[in-house]
Amino acid sequence: MVAAWVRHHRATSELYVASDSRLNGGRAWDIGTKVLDLGRGDSVIAFAGATADAYPLMLQLQSAVIMHPKLASRAYDLTDLKGHVLRIFNAMWRSISSLPRGQKVPDPAGARFILAGYSWRCESFKIWSISFQKQVNEFRFKEASSQVKKGGGNKYFMFIGDDSGLANERVYEILRERKRIKSAGLVMEPFEVLVEFIRDDKRPSIGGSPQIYKIYKHLNTLPYNVYWPSRAAGQIAFGGRQLLAYERNRFLAFDPDSFDVSETEWPSDSQSGVEQESLDVEQGNQVDGITSCKPAV
Repeated sequence: MVAAWVRHHRATSELYVASDSRLNGGRAWDIGTKVLDLGRGDSVIAFAGATADAYPLMLQLQSAVIMHPKLASRAYDLTDLKGHVLRIFNAMWRSISSLPRGQKVPDPAGARFILAGYSWRCESFKIWSISFQKQVNEFRFKEASSQVKKGGGNKYFMFIGDDSGLANERVYEILRERKRIKSAGLVMEPFEVLVEFIRDDKRPSIGGSPQIYKIYKHLNTLPYNVYWPSRAAGQIAFGGRQLLAYERNRFLAFDPDSFDVSETEWPSDSQSGVEQESLDVEQGNQVDGITSCKPAV
């Protein structure tokens, strides 16, 4: 499941994109990176559904952005990138070959995507879903709703994935409980619902640690570490994967229960053995039975 929403915070607004990390397919593997930074600073793409369909499309899109100077530098706006995404996805899908005998076109893609970011041309945040339309055998875009009927036209958000409709309704349940239906914008309600669904054992297709990105109007993206399953547990995940005891990064940490953001509280050396493990990695010593070659003295 993926959630994207515009958060109203004091006098400004910010775009968040978050997902679970469970990959399915006859098993549950809670390490999947589902939110991918496109390297432009103004946007990310995220997926829900069939991993085998999603990863080739997303990784080739990331490569296409990195290699193109005007896309990488944001000289082409997010709205220009949107059209390029569609052309790349559809061209890739048409290139599928070696189908079963008698089958003329591939089965419909089992993945859906959210492309979200800030458009300098429109001076606003944009959230689009990308889904495969069987009738025309290609991917198409649809923009997120501003929730005119339910939310007064000032709540801009979207879910994709299993139970996305129920997640949408749950957001409104929370808003009604807090008497915020008529209030401008959202805070962290979509993330609350995502975490609630991840922790619900009755939703086996949704699980693993949340992963979350924030996108600013000044065209910067910021990923977070996440304390998971809770801050008290002392475990830290990044990009859907629990970090090893000695791993460190420069990012802030996000508390999934209080939504507090702060400097990451890394495990102490005595708790994790990080000092020796880091030394082993740096010096090429034997780690988990693997010995690196060392230059001769």
